[in-house]
Amino acid sequence: MTETAESKAARPFQAVLFDWDGTIADSTRGMMAAMQFAYKQHTGRIFPRNMEEFRQLSPLRLAESTARYAGPHAEEVAASYLWYYTHEGYRSTCLYPGVRALLEELRRRGYPLAVVTNTGPERLSTDLRHLELSALLTVTVTSQDTAERKPHPAPLWKAREKLIAAGLIAAETPAETLAYVGDHPGDMAAAHAAGMVAVAAFWGGIFSPESLLAERPEHWAHQPAELLTLFP
Repeated sequence: MTETAESKAARPFQAVLFDWDGTIADSTRGMMAAMQFAYKQHTGRIFPRNMEEFRQLSPLRLAESTARYAGPHAEEVAASYLWYYTHEGYRSTCLYPGVRALLEELRRRGYPLAVVTNTGPERLSTDLRHLELSALLTVTVTSQDTAERKPHPAPLWKAREKLIAAGLIAAETPAETLAYVGDHPGDMAAAHAAGMVAVAAFWGGIFSPESLLAERPEHWAHQPAELLTLFP
């Protein structure tokens, strides 16, 4: 069925934006293995040693985390991390159960989809090819697209700009008709700062539901399929 202008105008949302790690991609094992390889290679220590240390690293951009934790070896650690992930670590990355069906159904319903992530383009491109999602997620915003990272709103504003440039939404589309789905409190803060609707994804399990709810998202879901009620 072809979507009419009237039915599109009646929808509460005009596009759906997603975080990547912990929301679409279950990439924790691959990321942790790549980090441990890189830090061991250049600093002689295993880092991160556990999930608590991983949680400290995962919201940061690679250059930011290595500058903070690798000191004078920051550049070497970053390069080794990317090499390991794009050659080996990505193999353990998979989609969370129900995510592919969610994305396919949202596209079938006519919603443009975008990814907004603090990770870099090399890693994201590797994951998109590996998970065969490039055709579904044609608009992406990575660490190279804006000087600021989430929770700053700039990456989400860039996604709106790219959706407009691609002709997927109208130039006058207001930010409040865009939803951003993420698994980190910073995702909720970024959505609100950008004037968008924050949707908390609890299924990743990296960050607690309580930490996301503290940022007062408008909606939340324990499983991907639950989101379909938001997007008629």
